[in-house]
Amino acid sequence: MSAPKTRAIAIASLLTTALNTSTEEGVSARVHIEETDTGIRVWAPLPAALAEATRLRVLDFLTANADRFGHECRSSGPAVLWAEVHHVHTPHPAASEPEEAP
Repeated sequence: MSAPKTRAIAIASLLTTALNTSTEEGVSARVHIEETDTGIRVWAPLPAALAEATRLRVLDFLTANADRFGHECRSSGPAVLWAEVHHVHTPHPAASEPEEAP
């Protein structure tokens, strides 16, 4: 698996392109990347309308590359999509081996 910063930049790049946002300073509709105690979080504003093919491409990419992801519906402003990449990679539950029965 790639380094956390590389994964976070890849996520930010995909979200910038797929959601037609910007990473430029001073632009209100932009992707944000921030360091946290446990890793890196990427935030992106969600457009009001999103094509089904784009939604599926974003979900597929996040499932493969983010340790956690979700969205927040805000009372003011657009909804926001977020994705986290942990400093120590934790595999998705679906990717882990099933536990043996006792």
